[in-house]
Amino acid sequence: MNRKIFILILLIAGTAFMESCEGFLDEDVEYGSFMFWSNFDGPPIDITIEGSSVGTITAFFEEAPACETSGCVTVELGPGTYNFKALEQSNNVNTPREWSGTITIRTNQCGKLGLTE
Repeated sequence: MNRKIFILILLIAGTAFMESCEGFLDEDVEYGSFMFWSNFDGPPIDITIEGSSVGTITAFFEEAPACETSGCVTVELGPGTYNFKALEQSNNVNTPREWSGTITIRTNQCGKLGLTE
C-alpha cells in the first residue's frame, strides 16, 4: 500500500473517531449566577466566595437591580451551596461592617442578596 494512501486512511479514520466522541468529550456544563448588591451609600464592599475574592460592590440601589448591573458583584458558578463573606472597606472612621453566610446557585437562574446597614 502506498504510504500517502495509508496516511490518508488514518486521517479519515481519526476524524470519524473524533466526531463520534464529540458529545462525550465536550460536555456542556450548566451554570447559574448570583448577584450581591447594597442599599446604602457607604465604602465599597469586597466579596469573597469560598475564600476567593470575586469583586467589589461600588454602587448602591434602593431596590434590587437586574442581574449583572454595573457596580454590583455578579458571579457565575455551578449549581450548589457556597460560603461567602462581604467586608466593607475601612473608612478609618467606623469599624467596617461584615456579612457572611451561604448562597445557593441554581442552574440558569440568578439569585440576589442585598447587603443592608
